[in-house]
Amino acid sequence: MAAWEEKGNESLNVKMEDNRNLEQTYHSAISGLYARLRSNYDFLYRKYGDEGIELIADMSREYGLSIAARARNRLESNDLISVTQYLLRIFETVGWGKNLAQVTELSTVKAVIRIDECPLHFDKPKMCLAHTSMEKTVVEELSPNLTYRIGKSIPAGDAYCEHIIEFRH
Repeated sequence: MAAWEEKGNESLNVKMEDNRNLEQTYHSAISGLYARLRSNYDFLYRKYGDEGIELIADMSREYGLSIAARARNRLESNDLISVTQYLLRIFETVGWGKNLAQVTELSTVKAVIRIDECPLHFDKPKMCLAHTSMEKTVVEELSPNLTYRIGKSIPAGDAYCEHIIEFRH
């Protein structure tokens, strides 16, 4: 009879060995969370089609509102540079240590953040647009003078993504 069977319903004090360092644990957790998120998105799209894409966009917008509310308390300004730095911070947190995000253009009216790898590995541009409703919401809630859009897009066949923040015309 196995030790766990002998104990019956008593709680076993078993510790699993985990020799990963903090950075390895972080990368594993982020990777797992993004895999789960992508799986949920794929499920919504398979089950509901374009209505599933709308649900993803709605969820992303709602999450963006909560991020923007927290960010307002942290940002000293809501100018182009401050909002770009905040969005870059989000991207760098997701890709911690991978150096996937970089500002490739910064002027008084426009900023471009380049991402070299999609953390969700999207293959449908409309799913990417639905997901990035969060970024659009964060930018546009933090500063009504700014707008957000995707330029180049990995799911659309480009080698990298461009997250563009610019003044409204």
